[in-house]
Amino acid sequence: MKSVRIPITLSSPHRATNGKLYGAGHATIVFSNMDTNDQSEWEPAINALLSDGYQILTYGYPEHIDDQSRILEDAVSYIAEAGARQIILVGASRGGVASIKVAARNTNNDSIVGVVALSAPIEYEGTIFYYNHELSGIKIPKLLINSENDDGANDTRKMFELFEGQKELLIYPGDAHGTELFHKEGEPIITKIRGFAKSVFAA
Repeated sequence: MKSVRIPITLSSPHRATNGKLYGAGHATIVFSNMDTNDQSEWEPAINALLSDGYQILTYGYPEHIDDQSRILEDAVSYIAEAGARQIILVGASRGGVASIKVAARNTNNDSIVGVVALSAPIEYEGTIFYYNHELSGIKIPKLLINSENDDGANDTRKMFELFEGQKELLIYPGDAHGTELFHKEGEPIITKIRGFAKSVFAA
């Protein structure tokens, strides 16, 4: 693992944000944090995916805002310039929103090949993050994960119905949110993400 500085292009008092880069190669997974903004919460998944030979990037949000998708776009640009050719976006909660928004914008569309979202809402406190036509326009493979008693579980189900093309939905018991799911359902979720990555990168 090496620490990296990711340049920020949007209008912001912050010129860069800190990230961590693991492994090497053209097939890359970019993890986006939930509200805790703690990159270490991804470690259970990182350790498993590194053994499959992927390059992995985590990064932090320089400021607390609901929509972190522009920071994710900068992270994607950074890793693409570093040689990534195929990128899967994986995000939890706020990071799941960012991942879906970037996939919906078709930014770097030839390099972003899949998206995984844990406990990502459609709207939060009156802010709608994406509309039906944006969700139905995401053509790359999609994997949605949540717990049945999470506040955003209904949004997860609605999103799954709106998605077209290759998609999968996993709902687990309990009320774990985002990366909290790793504490209770870590092994099956990580196995599913590994299988998703393997099939998407192979395609």
